[in-house]
Amino acid sequence: MTTRPDVSADAAVDFDHHSDDYNLNELAINADLRRKCPVAWNTNYDGFWFLSSYEAVSQAARDGDTFAHKYEPNAEDGVDYQGEMGVPRPEGQPALGIGEIDGPYHLALRHALAPFLSPGAVQTLKPFMEQKAHEFLDQKIADGHMDLVLDYASPVPAILTMKLMGLPLDNWHLYANLFHSVMAMPQDSDEYLNAISQVPAMMQEVIEYAAAKRAKPEDDLTSFLIQFEFDGQRLTDEQLLNILWNLIAGGVDTTTSQTALTLLHLGTHPQLRQQLIDHPELYRAATDEFLRYFSVNQTLSRTVTKDVELNGQHLRKNDKVVISWLSANHDEKEFEKPDEIILDRTPNRHLAFGLGPHRCIGSHLARLMSEVMVRAVLERIPDYQVDVDNVHQYLGNPSMTGLGKLPVTFTPGKTGRTGTRHDTQG
Repeated sequence: MTTRPDVSADAAVDFDHHSDDYNLNELAINADLRRKCPVAWNTNYDGFWFLSSYEAVSQAARDGDTFAHKYEPNAEDGVDYQGEMGVPRPEGQPALGIGEIDGPYHLALRHALAPFLSPGAVQTLKPFMEQKAHEFLDQKIADGHMDLVLDYASPVPAILTMKLMGLPLDNWHLYANLFHSVMAMPQDSDEYLNAISQVPAMMQEVIEYAAAKRAKPEDDLTSFLIQFEFDGQRLTDEQLLNILWNLIAGGVDTTTSQTALTLLHLGTHPQLRQQLIDHPELYRAATDEFLRYFSVNQTLSRTVTKDVELNGQHLRKNDKVVISWLSANHDEKEFEKPDEIILDRTPNRHLAFGLGPHRCIGSHLARLMSEVMVRAVLERIPDYQVDVDNVHQYLGNPSMTGLGKLPVTFTPGKTGRTGTRHDTQG
């Protein structure tokens, strides 16, 4: 435990944000922190600041110069940039190519990628999203039972990500299984270790696909990145791999988690589910409300680059900071009845996609994909019942939340979408 003489006793805490106890009681612990000390010094993991209020989180997230995001140990500027406290970077796993860089290179990349992930570009993918959502429901609908994670919410985003990247669609399960296992399984489990062991081979596969695109570029994101230049230079293989890995990781499991948690909640709150079925005009607002409530990307780490004061606390250069999006999104000062889901909540200035220079570049895609998948389930199997005893929730992962399994039963139906409500507009 790391104490600080310049931190008052009422600002020091010692909870382990990797523990099952924290994960199971996170909302209550965060609420207590917001009341007592929204910028708290956690004495675990060599010491770090934990930001829990909407105001503190917003201030830090917007100030990318003071609260740097990059991962760069032993940097030349004297700042020891590091990743999330207590989470070792698995050997061979690349840095996150957009998520862990700052400055002009980061801004240039975001500007270049924006047209692929704009609201207009995302809308053109909606028919494909709907097609795949219904295809995977068709595979199980006659059985009367399925796992809404493994059979549905995992494959659909994976295939869409593969399509966007220009990677072979038939390899979706390899990427989905790897990222899902890394997030869902304990780090000492065989499933996690097996997934991590596959990282080097999968990275090599991505590089080989990229090499093929160099010879024959197409209209996809990978081909674009191969031709992208920064300061007159093409990306190196390492830079390209880091970016592609970041985009795949961001697209494969986060939307899976958001959709699965939404379907679990609707499956265990029948009045809320019926309200959404009866009022489909609420889907867009409801999607944002579920994003706020669950905030699947729960925390993010930062490194302080210069001494700064935040909420009356003095943060030093090289201090580590954990920003809690989840806590900010449940702040009573910003949201009325924050621990309730209100489908038509407005305004809803949630931070589920982050804020500032590192706000999630794929937010439009993630929002629409989750809406499409939830809508398809409520159209096709509206009476699904959750096997609550066999739901598997992520534990011990402070940066992500989600479900490993979501088994359900329902009245068997017919394949195809005859008789279901379906439209391709908003």
